[in-house]
Amino acid sequence: MKASDVKPEMRRVDLDLKIVEIEEPRPYVSRAGREGKVTTAIGEDDSGRIKISLWDNDIDRVKVGNTVRIRNGYARLFRDEVHVSAGMYGKLEVAE
Repeated sequence: MKASDVKPEMRRVDLDLKIVEIEEPRPYVSRAGREGKVTTAIGEDDSGRIKISLWDNDIDRVKVGNTVRIRNGYARLFRDEVHVSAGMYGKLEVAE
């Protein structure tokens, strides 16, 4: 799958992306009251760019220039833009 193929509400998203930008992390509080941090990264492949939501421990694992592999992720619309995430059931792997 390529970045340009991803549409909102897709499941089972598999992507290999090079990280070109990472925003500053921001805090959040979940509906259950758990605190954490989230940030948005921009990943690209030969078809284009897409935003990636990075949660908690994944933020420290991913750096600009890394290639990330998202397996069994999902896509959603956030602030009128498509974001992908590994979520609870997917996997995010980092290649140096």
